[in-house]
Amino acid sequence: MEDTIITAALLEKYDRPGPRYTSYPTVPEWRDDFDANACLTAFDKARRHEDAPLSLYAHIPFCRSRCAYCGCNVALNAEESVDRYIACLEAELAMTAPMLAPRRRVTQCHWGGGTPTFLNESAMRRLFGAFADYFAFEPHAEIAVETNPASVTESQMRCLRDLGFNRISFGVQDLDPAVQQAICRNQTASQTRAGIELCRELGFRGINVDLIYGLPLQQETGWRRTIDAVIAMRPDRVAIYSYAHLPARFPHQASLDGLPRPDAPQKYALFALARQRLLDAGYAAIGMDHFALPEDELGRALSRGALNRNFMGYTVQHAPDQIGFGASAISEVADCYLQNLKDVDAYCSAVEQGRLPVEKGMQLSRDDVIRRWVIRKLMCAFMVDKELFEQRFGVPFDRYFSEARQALRYYEREGMISEEGRCLKITPLGSVFIRNICMVFDAYLNDRTKEIFSRTI
Repeated sequence: MEDTIITAALLEKYDRPGPRYTSYPTVPEWRDDFDANACLTAFDKARRHEDAPLSLYAHIPFCRSRCAYCGCNVALNAEESVDRYIACLEAELAMTAPMLAPRRRVTQCHWGGGTPTFLNESAMRRLFGAFADYFAFEPHAEIAVETNPASVTESQMRCLRDLGFNRISFGVQDLDPAVQQAICRNQTASQTRAGIELCRELGFRGINVDLIYGLPLQQETGWRRTIDAVIAMRPDRVAIYSYAHLPARFPHQASLDGLPRPDAPQKYALFALARQRLLDAGYAAIGMDHFALPEDELGRALSRGALNRNFMGYTVQHAPDQIGFGASAISEVADCYLQNLKDVDAYCSAVEQGRLPVEKGMQLSRDDVIRRWVIRKLMCAFMVDKELFEQRFGVPFDRYFSEARQALRYYEREGMISEEGRCLKITPLGSVFIRNICMVFDAYLNDRTKEIFSRTI
């Protein structure tokens, strides 16, 4: 990409709403009338693969305050709700685990939020103990947690490590004081640095820093200082996400409407600056928005073509089923998607009544499975091997996607795709617009995308 010229005209042409493709089909296509029987059928199919590992997710929605940019499902200052919520997670585990029995092996577990370290050490031990009661963590399992460097304590990090957590992610977003004030953050570079150093001493691997570009008041000078400060901390991984300003979906984001935000060319310039600085510092580009040191597991997985992607992001673990617990948590089970109720009280009420707290879901068709496979290959490897596709699905790639060929040829003329042998490869230019290219294979897109998805740049 270093030699690729990204013009303002290209950015204007392709900066349009589109999915991030953490799933396909995307969540707006899932059905609100997906019933309990369909859920039971999905779990029954999954349990038959008793030797296959599982990936687990727990959503901890609590935060001390809401950041202005946030698009997560959070509950604010709800200390009085923590005990009830953990009891409901325990009850959901008790309902779900038997539906998967005898399948118990876990290779990936992730606590997200919200801010999972809102929980005190006692609550952490209680929750992790519940997971350990029902599932068996493999010795090499990836056990990860998200946290805020301004609020997590040393004792909490020591507790997490004692429990077996070995991956940690710090939500930094930006270190520029003006940007932080605008988005309601208050962490310092020294807090982040101290947290990373402690985690390294404790034996955490895959230490990650999350950054966001496109935030209000971000400018190249301050952003460069942020990137250089993060590089100096030498985390194993850096994720750089595009800010999605969607006040219609997240009303609190309207507080940022009066502040200047980078336009598409300025926004891309911020990403390009960060990317180049990270590459120059020895990081490898992973997928569309992640970077990792070559010796990190993500870097090694990329080099051998073993990278995977699920709702928790890029991963080296290949568990065929992901089970989500908690309010708004998502499960991917036996080619079926399920999402729990988003409202914490509604979620708890359902669990307390002994009901699966599923709000919506979708059973994937064969066409959905085929298109999901292609989209994930593009997102993870920036290529699709047509022969591998045909061996897996038993249909000729070009014939199956004959209607997409015109759009693909268009991207070829733009220099974003090339055909090498029987491989469809994304060029460095095309990697910038990978979400746009994936949209070619999306059978569900329509005019609603203008309202429900973030912009691709």
